[in-house]
Amino acid sequence: MKRQRFGEALRQFRRDAGKTLGDVARLLSVSAVYVSDVERGNRKPFARERIVQIARFLERDPGPLLAAAVQERGVIEYDITNADPLEAKVVGGLVAGLARGGISKGQLNKINDILKGRDE
Repeated sequence: MKRQRFGEALRQFRRDAGKTLGDVARLLSVSAVYVSDVERGNRKPFARERIVQIARFLERDPGPLLAAAVQERGVIEYDITNADPLEAKVVGGLVAGLARGGISKGQLNKINDILKGRDE
């Protein structure tokens, strides 16, 4: 199954909500041409904060848009500024482990199971 690109997902969300390019542009204080360029894939996906803002405006879960943006950018953004120490340690350890190849497929499967609520 082909993954939906960020711009395609944004366009679908916007149209489903009955909003125009101008509506989203005014929300973000950008031009409608800019929003159109993002939807057509001529510009990179919006930053995380803006994606969340758009999703709220369109009354949608930001998850699919955020996931599409990460996939398209190839980079995950996670601000640990306000994270508690354990959260910062876990996120940092996971990123470092993945970067050095120190996390096995089995360990990743266990983490995935925990995240899906199948902790045993």
